[in-house]
Amino acid sequence: MNETIRVEDLTFQVKRSERRKTIGLTVERDASLVAHLPKDADIGQANELIKTKLVWVHQKLAAHKEIHRENVFRRPEFVDGEGFYFLGKHYRLKLVDVDPSGPPTPTVRFDGDRLLFRREQVAAGEKRIAEHYTRAAHPYLNDSVYRWKKIVGVEPARYVQVMDLGFRWASCSSDGTLNFHWRIMQLPPQVIDYVAVHELTHLKVPDHSPAFWHEVSRVLPNYQKHRKWLRDKGGEL
Repeated sequence: MNETIRVEDLTFQVKRSERRKTIGLTVERDASLVAHLPKDADIGQANELIKTKLVWVHQKLAAHKEIHRENVFRRPEFVDGEGFYFLGKHYRLKLVDVDPSGPPTPTVRFDGDRLLFRREQVAAGEKRIAEHYTRAAHPYLNDSVYRWKKIVGVEPARYVQVMDLGFRWASCSSDGTLNFHWRIMQLPPQVIDYVAVHELTHLKVPDHSPAFWHEVSRVLPNYQKHRKWLRDKGGEL
């Protein structure tokens, strides 16, 4: 009988070897997941290790699943009129020319219902947008987590992390760190709050059992509305 380890929504095939001395994880070329264990290693120990490596695993999966990823997140074009979202509000991109001898001008700035973007930075457009959203996300998400942690009744790590999480909006590390995709700043504030509550609740209930959803509903009675919105519309942003 083949051994497997299930952590959240991931399943790892277990491969044991007499020559192996430590536990290791690999993401195979076909995106299958493998936990490499010494012959007599304890499954519980491997399970705990995997929990500490979830961010790495999801980033590797994203690298292997570019087609899947594009089905989840829309890839914008950096042309006049392209749509972008920030905290749920829609903006139209306008490329602007900047005098190199003039005063410093941010690459990304919002003006009314326009997102102004320096034309000479178009080739690095996704990178510049990610940088801007990441800078905005740190204070916003720390504030959201601070507000909701008291209601959920947990104490996460001091600061959140913002990064590219592949095709996930957020994750919760076993050390209490909450990780968010920079793209989360596209979502409406109430949906961001749902994601924050979701991850905070994982500090109480690590899986998605009925007990988990009961706790989420205690904090956000209308959470299903936000969950459905994220599932139906999140990929359009």
